[in-house]
Amino acid sequence: MAKKYRKRKILAIVIVLLIVAVLYITHHVLPYAIIARHKQPLTTLPSEIGLQAEATSFKINDSLHLKGYWIMPDKNPPKSIMLLLHGIGGGKEHFYDLAKSLAQQQVASVVYDARGHGESDGQYISYGFYEKQDVSIIVTEVKKRYPDIPIGIWGNSMGGAIALQALSIEPRLDFGVIESTFTDLNTIVYEYQKRYTLGLGLKPICEHALKRAGEIGKFDPKQVRPIDAVKNITQSIFLAHGTDDPNINFKYGQALYKNLKSEDKTFYPVEGANHYNLFDVGGDAYTNAIMTFINRQ
Repeated sequence: MAKKYRKRKILAIVIVLLIVAVLYITHHVLPYAIIARHKQPLTTLPSEIGLQAEATSFKINDSLHLKGYWIMPDKNPPKSIMLLLHGIGGGKEHFYDLAKSLAQQQVASVVYDARGHGESDGQYISYGFYEKQDVSIIVTEVKKRYPDIPIGIWGNSMGGAIALQALSIEPRLDFGVIESTFTDLNTIVYEYQKRYTLGLGLKPICEHALKRAGEIGKFDPKQVRPIDAVKNITQSIFLAHGTDDPNINFKYGQALYKNLKSEDKTFYPVEGANHYNLFDVGGDAYTNAIMTFINRQ
């Protein structure tokens, strides 16, 4: 009898410790995993791959500067300019090859590290809550230099979510290319959580962690909803998604397209592509479709 009592006591202690550990992780660890700074080391300069580049720093406020480059084509002025927005944990370097392809089409680019990434300032990320306003500031700088040429925005994954939210509030953006992005922050954080826990859904934990992340980062996660932003977008949009994307389900790309207000809109499913290899799997057909869309603008 004494042995049974000891076993039950030990089991109860273990359960209490597990509960305490889960509560601690939920409140003090997971929120930072959602919004903490992502450092992408600078490994390559644009000039190393033959790009005409001019280093720049966009002043967002007194304490926040975003570092990047103007990438210019051989002929000036360019016929349009693209703002290139990377995904979470990425950086401006991921877009050098794309910027080179655009330059060959006489399209200039602005590549930059989003707040909380790479060489840019910022302790936390907000998935578009603040970043969409950063885009507006950059658009103002572009207009100072090139007041009369079209401005496009190209966003991948988190960058796509930011781009959609920026397009919904920024009429000076003329068109957008959006790849592999999500519908709302609450849903995608929950789905990422399930991936890391082998399909086990822990929604209350997830919701508390995200709410706490918003308190730390001083933003409202419930307002990060590209699915609502698209209902206000009237600019021309090219939206692409891999059909086998394990990170952000293909159905979210379909939902964004369905709710997109724009009359000039294209949805391009890349058959068999995952979250990272749209160009590799889509090949020349995918590249040509995007470049045709951009040249049309």
